[in-house]
Amino acid sequence: MKPLEGIRVLELAGIGPGPLAANTFLELGAEVIRVNKPKSVDILPPNSDPSLRNRINITIDLKNSDGVSLVSELLKGIDILIESNRPNVMENIGLGPNDVHNINPKVVYIRLTGWGQKGEISNTAGHDINYLALSGILSLLGKHDGPPNPPINLLADYGSGTMFAVIAGLLGIHEVKNNNKNNITYDVAMFEGASYLGSLIFGLKDLGMWSHKRGSNLLDGGAPFYRCYETKDKKYVAVGALEKKFFKQLIEYLDLPESMIEEQMQYDLWPKHIDQFTKVFLTKTRDQWETLLKNTDCCVTPVLDLNEAREHPHALERESFYENLPRSNNILDNKNEIKEKNSIHSIFDELMISQEFLERVEKNGVLSIE
Repeated sequence: MKPLEGIRVLELAGIGPGPLAANTFLELGAEVIRVNKPKSVDILPPNSDPSLRNRINITIDLKNSDGVSLVSELLKGIDILIESNRPNVMENIGLGPNDVHNINPKVVYIRLTGWGQKGEISNTAGHDINYLALSGILSLLGKHDGPPNPPINLLADYGSGTMFAVIAGLLGIHEVKNNNKNNITYDVAMFEGASYLGSLIFGLKDLGMWSHKRGSNLLDGGAPFYRCYETKDKKYVAVGALEKKFFKQLIEYLDLPESMIEEQMQYDLWPKHIDQFTKVFLTKTRDQWETLLKNTDCCVTPVLDLNEAREHPHALERESFYENLPRSNNILDNKNEIKEKNSIHSIFDELMISQEFLERVEKNGVLSIE
């Protein structure tokens, strides 16, 4: 039995971090009902987002009062609701936190947005790059002689939005089940979460240990022992020999001058050391370096592409991918346990939603069962 077995999640359709959070709940054992918007225009091609798999999918027109009534009926059997609309959108249609908790005070209501529910720009549009910019973290990324580079949409959307929404859901379920709390609402703002992920860098900056010049610091590629190097076959290895004992081992395996060990943290020598490492790593292919340094503490790993990552022996042994996709439940012993998915009709029956009402909203186009 998975830890969220018996938990039901209502996901009001959004993009990016919301679906991945709902998918994480699903992989941990929850049942997820996704309410799609009618005639929505998707950014990505249909079926291209693997985090949307295995849902119970229905389309409900929430601009219609019957659609709101149907969701209200569903809420009687829901444990977690996750939505990603701008502030007051849910209140305006009659499904804000107060409305939902009047129906079912046990629902954990997660509001997942870029800017949060209050603040001077909370009602404006944005995406990962914007949230990351306001968090301060985007200013750290990229080369010093060019503009900051967004790290795809991994930090604000997923690293912040998804993960803090999942934490909110788990925390809320704990509060409801173990502390008998009611009317729980969480305000997850991606820009704040991204700032929190960068807590160490804020601290280093305040201590004068982080330069505003990108690519010159300990963890951003400025250090010769924490960066990527090209190999003989035009591929790359990643070096992360931060601690002195690991750096010492790296120097010994690469047959570099022993004096470099004591010079590790002499910043003025970093450019020289980078040149020395660069020349050495160009003498072998990426896979030759992996073979040579495998099972050492040199902290050198091959930089794999997505296909290679799926086929690496370590990932295969751990079953890190399922059906060719990364999985969130790898921490579980019973990760391969697959629960048979309920039908939406059985859920309607469980909640005793009127068949006459369901037939009417289907006929009127308010409800579409996928």
